Amino acid sequence: MEKKNSEYNLEFWRELKRRTRVPLSDLTFIFYLVFGVVVFSGFGVVVELVKHSFAGAPFDVSSLTGVRAALSVFYPALIGAATLQLTLEAVKKSESLMVVFAITSLLVMLGFAVFHGIQEFRQESQTQVFWFSVILSVFGIWIWTIANADNPDLKTKPRNDDAVGGGVNRKLKGSTEGFVQ
Repeated sequence: MEKKNSEYNLEFWRELKRRTRVPLSDLTFIFYLVFGVVVFSGFGVVVELVKHSFAGAPFDVSSLTGVRAALSVFYPALIGAATLQLTLEAVKKSESLMVVFAITSLLVMLGFAVFHGIQEFRQESQTQVFWFSVILSVFGIWIWTIANADNPDLKTKPRNDDAVGGGVNRKLKGSTEGFVQ
């Protein structure tokens, strides 16, 4: 029996929920997300925020030129890399809706990056550029989370079928039939 489109759509939304919730309950994943993605990948943003705070300037969007510039290059790199990773994984698993989601996310990000890049260059709509860059950075972190949700290197517990994982008393898969002692 063939699946209906509504069943594929439901599976897609369930998969997005699972990829959002499950990794955020794993401490190793959370540490990697916070330090590897937010702090180290966003190091330019962190440096600009520290520089701004040491200057004693007010937290005013017009005085956050360096922060705006750092945010404007952070989210395209993050979303671009994560959507490419998600696309490659989804193509390998034949998950067409996930491919469409990843490519749509990439195109939306590219559109905003070009539009806000022009605005930042012209020094127009500084508040809009700042807040959209913040929102798109959070979106990028979410896309990265979805793309890496099943990455075994970011999991705390080994899988049960790994050589080092699982109970030592369990029955092993396979048989030794046909081997002579």
